[in-house]
Amino acid sequence: MFLLPRTGQLVLNVESNVAPVRVAPKSFVVVPPERMHDTRGYRPEQAHVAVYVASDFVTFCERKARRKLSCARISIWSAPLLLLDAVRVATGTARSGEGPPSELWALRADLAARTLAASCVEAGLTAAALTPNRADARAEIVRDICAFLDETLDQPIPLERVAYEFGLSQRSLTRVFREATGESIVDYQSRRRVEIAATLLTSPGMTVLAAAAAVGLESPSYLARLFRKYGYGPPKGYKGDAVTTS
Repeated sequence: MFLLPRTGQLVLNVESNVAPVRVAPKSFVVVPPERMHDTRGYRPEQAHVAVYVASDFVTFCERKARRKLSCARISIWSAPLLLLDAVRVATGTARSGEGPPSELWALRADLAARTLAASCVEAGLTAAALTPNRADARAEIVRDICAFLDETLDQPIPLERVAYEFGLSQRSLTRVFREATGESIVDYQSRRRVEIAATLLTSPGMTVLAAAAAVGLESPSYLARLFRKYGYGPPKGYKGDAVTTS
C-alpha cells in the first residue's frame, strides 16, 4: 500500500516502528502487505490517498525495472511530479449526472487507477528518500499538538496521554512545546479554555456552569479564577470584553 498526503500532515503508526511516522504532502510511504498500521491527522484539513497495488503487479514492475521495491523499513520518499499528476487524475475522475456510470467513464476510471498504481511502484523504485528537516518537523508537530489539545479541551487529558499520542517522552514533549510556544501545555490548555468559554458565554442563555463543562471544567469557581488569571472580567457578567491587566 502507498500512502500519499494531499493536504496537511499524515501521522502513520506502524507495528514495526517505535514512534509515529509523519508524512508531509508531496511525499509518500510504502507499507508492506500484512503490516499492522493506522493513520490519523490532528488537523481537520488533513486528507490523503491510499493506493493498494496487487503484489503480482509489483513483482511484474520489479522484473521490468530489474530492481526490488524496498519497504522493509518504513521511510519517507519524495513524490515525483508524475506521481502527483497521476494522483490528481485518479482522484479527479468523477462521474457527472445521475444514473449508472457509462462504459466510457468506467474505462477512464480503470485507466486512471492503473496509471496511478504504476506511478506508485515506479516512484517506489526510483524516488529519493527524504532527509527530515528538524526545524520544519518540530514546527509541524507543535501545530499538531495544539490542534489535538484544542480538540480535547472538554476532556481531562493528562501529559502522559499527549506524550503517548505523539510518540515523545514527557520531558521531550514539555521542552519542545515550551520552546515553540513560550508556554507549558497546561498553560496552553488553560488559556484556550478561557478563550472558548468566553466566546460561549456571549451566546444567549449560556450559563457559567454550562460553559465550564463545555471546556472540561467541573467547577465554575475554577473557571472564574482562570478568567482573572488571563485578564477577563467575572464570567457571570461577561459580555465579551476582556479587561487589561497591568
